[in-house]
Amino acid sequence: MNRIKFLVGAGCVLFMAWGAQAQNAKTRIGFGVTFGRELAFVSEADFSSLTLPVDFANFSVAIRGTNFRFEPTLGYFRFSSSSSASPPFGPSEFKSSNWRVGAVLALARPRESMNCYYGVNVGFVFSSIKSEFDNDSSSDSKTDFYIGPAIGGEYLFGNGDFSLGGEIQINYISIGDFGDGNSGFEESLSAISTKGMIIVRWYIN
Repeated sequence: MNRIKFLVGAGCVLFMAWGAQAQNAKTRIGFGVTFGRELAFVSEADFSSLTLPVDFANFSVAIRGTNFRFEPTLGYFRFSSSSSASPPFGPSEFKSSNWRVGAVLALARPRESMNCYYGVNVGFVFSSIKSEFDNDSSSDSKTDFYIGPAIGGEYLFGNGDFSLGGEIQINYISIGDFGDGNSGFEESLSAISTKGMIIVRWYIN
């Protein structure tokens, strides 16, 4: 796991260093609003799974050059479930909160008013979990990462100050291992998610 994180971090540094060298007078910074839906297949330990469709809206930043693109992201995801069943089947409650910090690192292929790009979406997940079952509660936290391909494009209006675009991502999300190994109980959470987004951007320079 540490080796994977090191390789991911090293790749990010190399890509950003290359991007800084590739910047020129056409490099632009844009701010936007993103609307989309995420569909996640979540594995809970080794005995169950569920599918989560989630609608979301957030703000985004894009640094666009002639042949590169860098989009830092900050996101928050929360999932909760509860049951009012009688013992021994309940009552129970489960909550999971995740902050995501990362970036899309991509190669750009501009063609007149269209700007298409493809690359990788990579970052870290800061997650916490809390569960209650029959008046017993437990909590834990973990830091892990996510990675996956991203492809998108945008149409530039007028002199290119405004754009309307879309992006698709497929991400592997490692949410981490939770539980106390001394008690004999551990739960490992991971997800494969697909995200479809519509993005409206305003370029300031």
